[in-house]
Amino acid sequence: MSGRDDFDAGRQDLAARNAALRDQIDNMLSDLRRRTAEIQEKQSTAAQQTFEVASDDGMVTVRVDATGTVQELALSPKAFERTTPEKLARSITSVIREAAGTAQRQLQSEFAPLADVSDVPEVPGVPSLAGLLRQGPLVEPPNPDVERQQRRAEDSAAPASNSAPPPQVRTAPDDEWDDDWEWENNRRGGRR
Repeated sequence: MSGRDDFDAGRQDLAARNAALRDQIDNMLSDLRRRTAEIQEKQSTAAQQTFEVASDDGMVTVRVDATGTVQELALSPKAFERTTPEKLARSITSVIREAAGTAQRQLQSEFAPLADVSDVPEVPGVPSLAGLLRQGPLVEPPNPDVERQQRRAEDSAAPASNSAPPPQVRTAPDDEWDDDWEWENNRRGGRR
């Protein structure tokens, strides 16, 4: 075999390895495009999702978006008659945490399969994609089941006479209050 034959064999071997590498890169790019399209579709679907959670007694209802951000908070008209401000505040906080946890866990479970990189080959000298994606969330979302159980435990631990003190009724306005004040149109946080 002459040097020319060795040279040609080496070139053919190099061309075959380059073709194999191009095929591998093309497959990776095709997979990346497919995954990107899936992620975009899931993102648009997730952006439309809302989750609604109500307390067992129906006093508090919360609606959150897919990220767990509160969209609406509704209190029963009897909420202020049946409970204390402290208990109502704890219930509101707990229902919000339950709803946020439900939304965030749902979002994570929907997107987890898209983060599977087990079929992505390792490339020497390049950081591992698997190492980057498997770090998990920065903060673990609230556990909805735990929130609900804690609320129920608080409710069952409350004394039998669970009646809140009667609301205080003003018979005459204080000196600093203006008699002409329009409470319904000027209350803080109310609808305008």
